[in-house]
Amino acid sequence: MTENYVVTGMTCSACSSGIERAVGKMEGVNSVEVSLMGKTMKVDFDESKVTEEQIFSAVRELGYGVYAEGDAPAPKEVRIDKLLFIRFIISVVILVPLMYVSMGHMWDAPIPPFLNPEYGNERWFALYQLILAAAVIGVNYQYFTKGFMALIRRVPNMDTLVALGSGVSFAYSLALTVMIFMGIDAHHNAMNLHFESAAMILALVDVGKWLEEKAKRKTGDEIEKLLKLAPDIVTVERGGELITMPVGKVKVGDIVVVRQGDYVPVDGKVVSGSSFIDKSAITGESLPVEVAEGDYVTTAALNKSGVIKVEAGKVGSDTTLSKIVKMVREAGASKAPIQKLADKIAGIFVPAVVAIALLTFIIWLLIDRAFVPEHCVTYAISVLVISCPCALGLATPVAIMTATGKGASLGVLYKDAENLQRLSDINCVLLDKTATITVGKPSVCAVVTFGGDEEKLLSVASGIEKHSNHPLAKCVVDYHPHSAEVSGFEYIVGQGAMAQSGGKNYRLGNARLLSGIKIPSSVSDRAEQLASQGKTVLYLSEDNKVAALIAVSDSLKEGAKQTVSLLKKRKMRVAMLTGDNQTCAKAVADSVGIDQFVAEVMPEDKLKAVTNVQSVGGCVAMVGDGINDSPALKQADVGIAIGSGTDVAIDSAGVVLVSDDIRTLDTAFDLSRATVRNIKENLFWAFIYNVVMIPVAAGAFSTLGFTFNPMIAAACMSLSSLFVVGNALRLLLYKNKNLASPAGENPPSQGNMSGDSNINNDIKEDESMKKIVSIEGMCCEHCAGRVEKALSAVHNVVSCDVKLKKNIAVIRSREAVSDDEIKKVVEDAGYKVTAIEDK
Repeated sequence: MTENYVVTGMTCSACSSGIERAVGKMEGVNSVEVSLMGKTMKVDFDESKVTEEQIFSAVRELGYGVYAEGDAPAPKEVRIDKLLFIRFIISVVILVPLMYVSMGHMWDAPIPPFLNPEYGNERWFALYQLILAAAVIGVNYQYFTKGFMALIRRVPNMDTLVALGSGVSFAYSLALTVMIFMGIDAHHNAMNLHFESAAMILALVDVGKWLEEKAKRKTGDEIEKLLKLAPDIVTVERGGELITMPVGKVKVGDIVVVRQGDYVPVDGKVVSGSSFIDKSAITGESLPVEVAEGDYVTTAALNKSGVIKVEAGKVGSDTTLSKIVKMVREAGASKAPIQKLADKIAGIFVPAVVAIALLTFIIWLLIDRAFVPEHCVTYAISVLVISCPCALGLATPVAIMTATGKGASLGVLYKDAENLQRLSDINCVLLDKTATITVGKPSVCAVVTFGGDEEKLLSVASGIEKHSNHPLAKCVVDYHPHSAEVSGFEYIVGQGAMAQSGGKNYRLGNARLLSGIKIPSSVSDRAEQLASQGKTVLYLSEDNKVAALIAVSDSLKEGAKQTVSLLKKRKMRVAMLTGDNQTCAKAVADSVGIDQFVAEVMPEDKLKAVTNVQSVGGCVAMVGDGINDSPALKQADVGIAIGSGTDVAIDSAGVVLVSDDIRTLDTAFDLSRATVRNIKENLFWAFIYNVVMIPVAAGAFSTLGFTFNPMIAAACMSLSSLFVVGNALRLLLYKNKNLASPAGENPPSQGNMSGDSNINNDIKEDESMKKIVSIEGMCCEHCAGRVEKALSAVHNVVSCDVKLKKNIAVIRSREAVSDDEIKKVVEDAGYKVTAIEDK
């Protein structure tokens, strides 16, 4: 079984590595992963061989706290950054008089005679420093308790190095103090006391860790912002009464009242009212969308106007917001493959540094002919203090946590650190057509009959499709709601459906469904013509004779062509997979600039396409809707589900693009590469810092006059960690510079017909009628969208393109549509028609 636990008290990567080693070697433990940033431990173990309590005991023996997630809340901890700041202030208050007395005599500062060693008061001089240094050590006792406890248990960490560095300085000075009180070379020994170093090391580490914790807290800012979107108190309608209650008490089926300015607290269906809601917190799209009765809304959507009532379908931890927050947290706590090397080095780093410090002491003891003990001690202490396992341990996790939080704010959810890193290695992207490249809302754009009655044939087609759950079925039913009664319905996967009506046999589907039926060349030519315009053609046969063609079209997503171009610029091979025929697939591919495509594929064929690319060394990303592409998404090196927050998408995909905006796909790749680059910078700094600074601290360049005393060494150590954390936090400022208008930053909206190229190409002039309608009263994209939706619903209207800047709507129809009908529809939507021009 696999369980997640919360671990407290960790301060550096050596802590997490120590816990992993201790728990990992227990019999029955299959794997263990500890996150320093997330303060979590994930353990896969055999409960028949090891118990949870035994695992807890192993962790607690190392000096850390541990408890199971979901249990009673852990004892409330004081915020580490606040605790460190308090310790730093107290240490400085004590340190100032200590430094003044210990070093003041060097620049003739006025020092009380009884504390001035120049007046023969070496004993008071030493005793005064001892008391103040001991006070600073007392304030910072945790470094010593944790550090020495870890050393005793053979899992030394950063606290061990600090405790040894400060402790050795204090112990050496204490020995000199004893010699002073014994009268042994009192003045010389008084001048070589290191009490101020022992205290200064602790104070500098405090300020460094305080700044580090403050910076690390910023990595979770995006998650905190998401959590604040869930209201604590909600209004529920029960038995005709409005009841105010905590959001945690809302049950599935409750009717929740969402007023203007409130965030939607549950996932559910709007049962009353209409409004515009802002989903930018989840999808990254700032443009509000209109919702009305029957529409589905999710948590964290902001109600911009009016009052709506929502029937709760998902509450608590099942809501979209809760799942996104959980996903982001787990991703931030996970480990990227690039971190494994750093973890291995961190595991042996502290023991290696202690060994180097001892070796430094011995070497200087042997080569220092003048035998000045304080030189040997100073160099050894400097080695202990300057070494920084924290920089090494923080290089990857801080960047990962920052990137996953930033990604969430842009509508990009990385399932874990491994997928985030692997995305940077992708060299081939396979795009599903429907709902990825196209909007995914097909509509009937043309009906061609061959001698039969169109009304009757459409009624039969609608009757057949009423029994189907195929995506194209709904658009046929919507186009012609009046359905004929059918019987003997049979659905054939990948081809279409068959049924009987009025004593006749009908088939409705693609050309494969009509095998055995001779298709006249005139019908084939017409179907080919429609397909070449990017339309999907459905054949309707009546008693083994083609009776009609129903053309269905979809619109390109805004930014589809731009996204494909950007992926190509990243040296990626881009291909499209679709169930459409060759002609239709080619039209769509050409529209967005895709050179390679595979047409007429089934879901299992998409899986095969992924494995084929992988077999020749390709690193594949499969992009789909997360439902019918599930096998391919799982097989791909990285599966990317777009425009979906469903459970299936999250389970199947390694990356989820919450928004329907395809441009977030490029953002996902760009942020991944920026994060990996940031991690490499951090690791380079961490390695170079230690490789260069440890020899300097050991006195390797002392002949050149270049050395560090312990105080400077402590400052360098603190700055090293701050550099790594600060560099990682640059990811909070991330913007995709490749996009003129990145997703999440007011992307342009031009209605459902907008885009780089509209594959719902207009029917040729000789086959359609065009009207230009001048409209008064439209003032925003919402108005344009409302008018477009209303006019598109008019019978026989093939397409409608609303141009807000010109205040016009361009309508194309199969047959004549009366001006009165157009005026009525527009006026019902709340606007005024000022002119209608036939073209």
